[in-house]
Amino acid sequence: MSEDPAQDDQDLGLAAIALFKDLSPEALEKMSTLLQNVNFEAGDTVFHEHEKGDALYVVHSGKVRIWVHDEDSKDVTLAELAVGDFFGEMSVLDGGERSANATVTADAVLHRLSRADFQEFLLSHPQAALEVIRGITARLRQTNLLVSQRVSRNINDEMDDRLTFGQRIADKVATFGGSWTFIFIFGGILVVWMGINSFILSHIGKGPEGAQWDPYPYILLNLLLSTLAALQAPVIMMSQNRAAEKDRLAAELDYHVNLKSELMLEELIRKTRAQDAEIDYLVRSLNTVKARLDCKE
Repeated sequence: MSEDPAQDDQDLGLAAIALFKDLSPEALEKMSTLLQNVNFEAGDTVFHEHEKGDALYVVHSGKVRIWVHDEDSKDVTLAELAVGDFFGEMSVLDGGERSANATVTADAVLHRLSRADFQEFLLSHPQAALEVIRGITARLRQTNLLVSQRVSRNINDEMDDRLTFGQRIADKVATFGGSWTFIFIFGGILVVWMGINSFILSHIGKGPEGAQWDPYPYILLNLLLSTLAALQAPVIMMSQNRAAEKDRLAAELDYHVNLKSELMLEELIRKTRAQDAEIDYLVRSLNTVKARLDCKE
């Protein structure tokens, strides 16, 4: 970061910045003497959260990201600022701490206006105070949009898209094996198997066991049942493991949704309170200016 004295209003293009667009040429010239040009490279930090706010910044060139940390120490971007946007007004107006971090994402030149000069500027130029209110309102709308953005996803759709052919077969086998349809069909096969061998084939053919292919105690049937159980068990376990993974992902997603909702709600409440204080301050300033003008008249 480096600081340079501000040039004239034509070099800085102050008239093209919304905050200064209604100023007279004389006021622009005076403002150019109050502003400092501060140069930042991409990745530099303008200020950190909880620092004491001592100045307002206006983006002359480059880009600035306003962000905070959530409870998982992950970055949450609140705003992306470009040429003509201003930031840092909250702590300058109420004298509190910075509410977020400001990081330069592209080489930038910022106009820096000290707290005392900014307050004097607002008292002298009520139209600029209205522009600050518009900026605060835009930030509130952006925060509302951030709160309304969804992080929830349909876990069932995501899991279905990632299923392999074998996993799909396993799910179908597990679904069919755990249904009443399977119980009735399999029970019917057992009854027919034992009935044919014990009551029909036992009376056909010669010998004490007749023509039975699987006489009591149904050794062949037991072998088939054991083989079916041995094959069905791992298939069902594969499906159960995937169901457990789906439950884990759903629980993790619910956690992130709740975390984001809590974070954004706290941020919205904090910003709303701060912005209410700023608007009250600006309204009082406008009333003071109006009273001074009335006295002069």
